[in-house]
Amino acid sequence: MYEDAEGTIPQVDLSPSLLARLLLERFLEEHQGSISSKQVLNSMLREPSLIPDVQLARHVEQCTINDCCYGPLVDCIKHAIGHEHEEILREKLRERNLSFVDENQLRAKGYDKTPDIILEVPIAVEGHIVHWIESKASFGDEHSHRTYLNEQFWSYWNRFGPGLVIYWYGFIAELDCQRDRGILLKDCFPSDIVTLGHSPDQC
Repeated sequence: MYEDAEGTIPQVDLSPSLLARLLLERFLEEHQGSISSKQVLNSMLREPSLIPDVQLARHVEQCTINDCCYGPLVDCIKHAIGHEHEEILREKLRERNLSFVDENQLRAKGYDKTPDIILEVPIAVEGHIVHWIESKASFGDEHSHRTYLNEQFWSYWNRFGPGLVIYWYGFIAELDCQRDRGILLKDCFPSDIVTLGHSPDQC
């Protein structure tokens, strides 16, 4: 990409997408005399053809393609997988004839921060009342779960009551320690649901 004085490319301990972002930031700063907005930077990372330097645009595109963990391409893949699992959740609810309102309907009503699903009639799972369900198409590790608790789950609990989080790719068992406070963790759609006027569903 950029060679040093000896004509070799220095090794850096950065992901390809982060390296591309830093190089693009420096390029724009040098050519425009000011730091570009985050919106402009993200637009160029998503669409490298917007970058005025053709060679840099090619390098940025290659960084995006070759990064398996970060960057615009990975974000699109994660977004698609997330939507797929939200649809799986909706299908499971329909199969059980459970009445619910999803995130899109809630936002249309003016809610700004909502779980994926709010149940119009609460259910019980393993003896715990559930008013809402959040779908996470990821593995629940300690760092991400703590972040979700602080930024999402406790807000949902404050607004809507106790709820259920489904980590479709599993989670660290010790993290399921907030049940008595109203947040239950599962790695699949629960089979032992108790609905109003019904007995627990059997597997």
